[in-house]
Amino acid sequence: MRTFALITGLVLAATPSFADTIHTSDGKSISEVTIVSEGLDKVIYKDGRSDQSIDTQSVISIVFTEKPRAMMQADGFLLDNDLDSAAIILNDYVDAVISGAERERRKWAPANAAWRVVELRQALGDLPGVVAASTRLIENYGDTRYLPGAYLAKADAYYWNSDGKKAQATLKDFEAAITSRMMAERWRMECDLALILTNDELSATARRKSLDEVGDRAGARFATVKNRSLVAQGESFLQEVVVTPAKAAKNVPAALAVFQEVLKDPKADDATLAGAYVGMGDCLFQSAAKSLDKDELKKSALAYLRVAAVYPEQSRYVAKALFYGGRSLDLMGDDENKERAQVLYAEVYFSFPGSNWANEAKNFSKR
Repeated sequence: MRTFALITGLVLAATPSFADTIHTSDGKSISEVTIVSEGLDKVIYKDGRSDQSIDTQSVISIVFTEKPRAMMQADGFLLDNDLDSAAIILNDYVDAVISGAERERRKWAPANAAWRVVELRQALGDLPGVVAASTRLIENYGDTRYLPGAYLAKADAYYWNSDGKKAQATLKDFEAAITSRMMAERWRMECDLALILTNDELSATARRKSLDEVGDRAGARFATVKNRSLVAQGESFLQEVVVTPAKAAKNVPAALAVFQEVLKDPKADDATLAGAYVGMGDCLFQSAAKSLDKDELKKSALAYLRVAAVYPEQSRYVAKALFYGGRSLDLMGDDENKERAQVLYAEVYFSFPGSNWANEAKNFSKR
């Protein structure tokens, strides 16, 4: 279940084609090209015999048709649901290139592989592994389009490993790099957003105000940043309800409106969409769990389970989505849905052992 999106991406990437495809932030694609390099400022590609370029900040993803052997081997492991082996294969390949033991004619490949290791360690929930892989990328591939993502991934991993100080320090380093390297405007906004999200000293009201300011700056031009700030605002509304339940009547509808706004806009990355669906599930579950309205419980279950099915690599959200998807089904009361709930509880404690959600799932499991 957890590798569905990764596998889907690989299958698409492996589909025979004549050349590479660039997917851009405006929802368009540049197809039938050959990537030459993925720089910090520009992605260079060949269109026919001529060299063309596009601003890196406008690139969302690139599908490559020709890959080094190690990357193809990693794709094979992913098709077998073996993320760890895929990460090891790519990790060894990057180390070999860095040490000089292996030469690579494709300029884009080593940095791309280094970034894939970061993504795989994120999907595995391996926070120290994310820090190590991100650090290596920053130190060795600082001239590529993956540099900003590496800083953000490293800070995020520190934060979710309960080390907010190192998260903030990493982002300050990123901020300095943005200034010294004169990086594109998008990265300044990404860094500002991350500094807010990893600052636990902000009150809920101050956090939302800061998030709103970043979202306004991002606007339609950087919709992915704006939508990420909106999801964080919605999450802030719900976190406030946990501390002060009396605010539910006001905060839950406000949060739901924010999540629904994001889901209407396709210009969002997978982490943002996963967060929006979990947030929507949380809002629906709040009232459905009290009323036991089967239609509302079904809606909350569908919102949660969409995350597990479509965004399984978003490990931060999947365990919670599986657990509350199970709770939604359980509360529907009929035998069939209760049995489905038991399957989801089992998935939580087998796939996320040692997590708080696994402990919660065991409390409701009858197995």
